[in-house]
Amino acid sequence: MSGVFISILSVILLNLLLPSSWKAFSVELIFAALLWYLFIQESLESKIFKLHKNFGMTFNIIAVVSILTTALSIYQFGNAFSTIYLFTSLIILLFNENTAKNLGFFLSIVMFIHFQEDVWIFLYGALMTLIVVKTLKTVYRRIDVVKSASIAAIVGVIFVLLKWILTGTIGKFEVLLIAANPFISSVIVLGILPYIEYTSRVYSNIGLMELGNLNHPLLKLLSMRAPGTYQHSSMVANLAEAAAEKIGANSLLARVSAYYHDIGKIKRPAFFVENQFGIENPHNNISPYLSHLILDEHVKYGLHLAKKNRLPILIEHVIAEHHGTRIQKYFYEKARELNPSVSEDDFRYPGPKPQFKESGIIMLADSVEAVSRTFKGKKSPAQIQAAVEETVMGIFTERQLENSGLTLEDIELLIEEFTRVVTSFYHKRIEYPKKEEEGIINGDNKSDKL
Repeated sequence: MSGVFISILSVILLNLLLPSSWKAFSVELIFAALLWYLFIQESLESKIFKLHKNFGMTFNIIAVVSILTTALSIYQFGNAFSTIYLFTSLIILLFNENTAKNLGFFLSIVMFIHFQEDVWIFLYGALMTLIVVKTLKTVYRRIDVVKSASIAAIVGVIFVLLKWILTGTIGKFEVLLIAANPFISSVIVLGILPYIEYTSRVYSNIGLMELGNLNHPLLKLLSMRAPGTYQHSSMVANLAEAAAEKIGANSLLARVSAYYHDIGKIKRPAFFVENQFGIENPHNNISPYLSHLILDEHVKYGLHLAKKNRLPILIEHVIAEHHGTRIQKYFYEKARELNPSVSEDDFRYPGPKPQFKESGIIMLADSVEAVSRTFKGKKSPAQIQAAVEETVMGIFTERQLENSGLTLEDIELLIEEFTRVVTSFYHKRIEYPKKEEEGIINGDNKSDKL
């Protein structure tokens, strides 16, 4: 129903700005609702839009504004200054290529209908949509948007010249406008993107790159208050990034989310083993029930910090999901010694289970890194693989990954990649000849005698 409402609202507003006959308005209304379901509704039913209402709200606002702005720009300046490139660029940066492609074709057809079936409006809109999908599929830097604009400008000029050859007509300054359009659009996109990200907490890869800067205030605070957790998060980030790249997930999202997944440990760092440098474990002096509450608190406080600092919604999900609904086994067993009838549910993390691939990867990487810290002495690649496989399959059999979208094939590839990365952590170092070392220490270096 929301899709019908958005499409109807868009057409009503469009006809208030640029009135048409009742007959044209009725046709446009029917086609807009039909096209929304054909091109847009499928995208809105994907998993990402179900994670949080902000995803759907952000998309709907951009969609309505894009219809009105594109119509006004075509009406005022002609097809050469259509804003389809601008809005499809925004959508592909904030969401994905399929959603951007669907909105681009939806806009092209709606404009084609509204402006008396001018086929060149549709062709130019469809062409710009395809260029956006091809050139902005994977973007990490602002310069990538500028490169895309350059390609769009060249193709736009060719399009106008081809139209001139076929129809014999060309608008005043049309070549100049169609060449300038993508560059002006790219400046607008890069200018408004940070505001959209901060307001909606729906982030592009460009925004994630900035959050991945280790000078971010939250990460600096984590490094000072909980240096062990900071190091652990960095190791998890390496594992998660490599694993995500292996299965074709968003490796940047995986890395940046891993940096922030344990920020809740800032509050009571000494209660986590990686931060216990030369001090007694404080859990030894409190009940397992209180220990359970403290461990739960790092997730809740992490969520508080994520909201307060307006971190991306997806990172907030990772913070909540990286332990899923797993049992805190160590404290559960301690509690059983005091009360054999204690329930496992009393020692579960609140969850939920991971809801998307990158979140599932971080849950696995977090556990694999924790297991790797327990290795004593040299471990062979076969022993490391066995430990990694046992850890990953343990989580899988607990059904913690059932909502993540990770397949059995993905799990096998993740085990392979985790093993490779962990093995590289424990690689054998070259043993230098002892005599050379002694010579250097004693100052007996041949270079000194030259």
